[in-house]
Amino acid sequence: MALFRIITPSAPLRSGPFADAALDSECLYGEAFEAEQSENEFTFGRLGSDGYRGWVPRDCLGALPKPNARVIAPMSDATSQADIKSAGRFVLSLGALVTIAALQDDRAEIIIPSGNGFLPRQHLLPLASGVAGGGAAASHILGDVTQIDDWVAIAERLVASPYKWGGRCAWGLDCSALVQLALAAGGIDAPRDSGPQHHIGSGIDDISQLHRGDLVFWHGHVGIMQDRTNLLHANAHHMAVASEPLANAIQRIAITAGPVTALRRPSPVLA
Repeated sequence: MALFRIITPSAPLRSGPFADAALDSECLYGEAFEAEQSENEFTFGRLGSDGYRGWVPRDCLGALPKPNARVIAPMSDATSQADIKSAGRFVLSLGALVTIAALQDDRAEIIIPSGNGFLPRQHLLPLASGVAGGGAAASHILGDVTQIDDWVAIAERLVASPYKWGGRCAWGLDCSALVQLALAAGGIDAPRDSGPQHHIGSGIDDISQLHRGDLVFWHGHVGIMQDRTNLLHANAHHMAVASEPLANAIQRIAITAGPVTALRRPSPVLA
């Protein structure tokens, strides 16, 4: 198997080697992709970050050094020079992985396929040592903090982002992608789909015990508690990432997906 990295801001992961095949998920810039076979300008393989398998357009794959930092802003504009007025290269989504080469004041120089680009320093978080290539170099540049304590705050910054079935980017994502990307900023690896996410962390016995950061599951759906009563989720009712009272969501979702199937706590109770 050949190892590539995603060299475009995002890449569709499709069910077949065709542009109109179903979108199963998306790959983010800098993520590793293990290629197995090619057909019709698509490459089949496995996404390193979560093990998802599918077909990716061949021109989305290329060579990049191992990443040492993660984008933690909803979206971050990469410019050609450290000057924020310089020409833009592309926009990266929350969760994109980059390699920081140096720091120029409040701008981080990153390695891109065409040379170098620059991102705001505050949009980046070093990867923990041993994760996706290690974060030692980035920690030396940006500081030792490698995860966000209140990862729900990351998810809350995506309010109003469009809902997109199979989407995994700030400009379009589904319920389980919202959970996966926000948890990653908190240093917690999560499966891609809501089904396997049922096993994250520890179980909660009753809705009355819910706190900020707890997860509420239905058949085929998941949301994040912002506090004891309000749920944040990417959903097809609002067609966006939206906040609403959990009681309202339970009543509405019961009509199409049935009752709540699980309550989980992926991390210690958040304040």
